[in-house]
Amino acid sequence: MIKNLKKNSLKEDTLSAIGAFLYDENFPTKPLLKDGILELINSISDYHEEGQKLYPEVLIVTDWDYFKSISNREIIIGLAKLKPSEFSHILKLCAPLAVGNWNIVIETKGDDLKFGLIDAEIIETSPSLYEQTVGRLGVIQEDFSLAYIKNIGSKTVELIGQKSRLVVSLDLNELNLEENDDIKNICEEITCTCDDGIKETTTTFINKSVNEAIRIGHGNLIAVVEDNIEIINSIREQLPDCIYLDKPIDFQEFIKNCEIEKSNDTSVNLLSHSKILISMLNHDGITILTNNAKIIGYHMFIPKIDGEMDVNGGARTRAFQSMINSKLFSACLYKSQDGKSKYWKK
Repeated sequence: MIKNLKKNSLKEDTLSAIGAFLYDENFPTKPLLKDGILELINSISDYHEEGQKLYPEVLIVTDWDYFKSISNREIIIGLAKLKPSEFSHILKLCAPLAVGNWNIVIETKGDDLKFGLIDAEIIETSPSLYEQTVGRLGVIQEDFSLAYIKNIGSKTVELIGQKSRLVVSLDLNELNLEENDDIKNICEEITCTCDDGIKETTTTFINKSVNEAIRIGHGNLIAVVEDNIEIINSIREQLPDCIYLDKPIDFQEFIKNCEIEKSNDTSVNLLSHSKILISMLNHDGITILTNNAKIIGYHMFIPKIDGEMDVNGGARTRAFQSMINSKLFSACLYKSQDGKSKYWKK
């Protein structure tokens, strides 16, 4: 005979947390909206379309007029009634189109939904829609409520607004929220000695490129080194198993040219080199950048270097520890295929 039967529902716990989030963000109290957001979170946590994994990002707003303060391109796709199944339908219609800089937007007003796509990155150096709404550049607008939903790791979804943040993990692995800052930290190290007048723009651009590489890749290793000829030559001598570039790819210089000339040629040049960076980051081995945003090498393989710590794991995990043990780098990032990350700074 079974006694003391206990039931724990991940669905009920998540619905309760979503309800608290919506209350904090001053959304209308509507159970159907809460259920619809749960549908989105469940789908976005591991979304596939025709066998291809997609990473759509969804912004829910109470009024489309919110975007009047943000330069953007927009495409209105349709209207629907507020019910949970419509959120899944909207995602199916829009997710294959939400590529590049395009994000899905859903307006909830009364019992009606309006949905479409918005691209807020008018030029290559523009911050992402995420940064301009709920990130470091977002400004609280009391007349509007918004909720940004994005996948941030294996079966893990972030729901973030102007005041609150909720991270939902749909597996039983322990969630380390510090991992979500690792990419931001490595990008800030990559640009930490860039010129003050261009540093923020360069950081924003590098951050977008690194995030795109990680989004489409199967694991990444990044090493940062001071832009010092003696240090770089020492790395070349001690770690020869690498493709070192005769002429570093200088993103700070490309961005300066974009900002000054504002021409199609400089924009295309910056974008094409960004694609090279993304490809290098997703190549086997380690990609090396200086702390003023230059790529100096990629496809680096590092031998096991003895240190105080030894680790178990795959090749990338061991390479990350060897980078630390080598004492040649100022910062390192490891990102696994399943979204786990480790960041180290000297």
